[in-house]
Amino acid sequence: MTQKLTIILPFFNEQGWIGPTIDSLAAQSDRRFRLLLVDNGSTDRGADEAATHAAPLGDLAAVIQCPVPGKIHAMAAGVARVETPLVAICDADTHYPPDYVQRVIALFDADPDAAAVMAIDLYGPPSTPESRRRAAFILRKSRRFPGKCHAGGYAQAFRTQALRAAGGFDAERWPYVLEDHEIVHRVMRHGPALYHADHVCFPSDRRACRKAVSWTRAERLLYRYIPATALDWYFYRFLGKRLAARDGHGTALRAKDWSSSPS
Repeated sequence: MTQKLTIILPFFNEQGWIGPTIDSLAAQSDRRFRLLLVDNGSTDRGADEAATHAAPLGDLAAVIQCPVPGKIHAMAAGVARVETPLVAICDADTHYPPDYVQRVIALFDADPDAAAVMAIDLYGPPSTPESRRRAAFILRKSRRFPGKCHAGGYAQAFRTQALRAAGGFDAERWPYVLEDHEIVHRVMRHGPALYHADHVCFPSDRRACRKAVSWTRAERLLYRYIPATALDWYFYRFLGKRLAARDGHGTALRAKDWSSSPS
């Protein structure tokens, strides 16, 4: 079977979280993928947990080491090993439904011009009214603001050629948090990003604790409404300086203020 997709899952001290995430990836109905687990210098037993839960995938999975601190460095190390036409970034605290890989590949196949495919983040079963409203909201935003990113790093997939043409994950260019939105800005110069109501994932609700490594409401609203043609100014002359001033560097994500395992 020819692999079409490489999933990169960077992690640092994710003991208790990463196992269930890998289980959801190991249960994919479409096996045309490789899983690269990038250990970013963990000091807990997360790497052992990752290897144990990835074992059912056999040669389809590998744990690699990236000792340079920072998620951007870990993702760059993963991208350097990609040999497939598609690449997805996943997070260690997110559940992926069994058709996740299948939908990523199908959406790219359906639109040869697409540079990215984004999943909608849900926080309950897809059939609930809350989830349906959430999906409808993201789809409306993606249509109204097509030049913007409406999915976090736990939900992003790219054509490898477009990602590399955009410069990939580069700490020299962008050493801050919100690298998921900055990379999409660059990748979308090479094609649109696709969303679909049935392409979803389920991040942990611990993300509500991440105010210290996120943007302010004013910064988020400005991003939403600023013209896409002004996004270079927004990221590289406005937001980057503000994140630097409050120590919003990528390494800030290593200071976890949540429980070390799911409740």
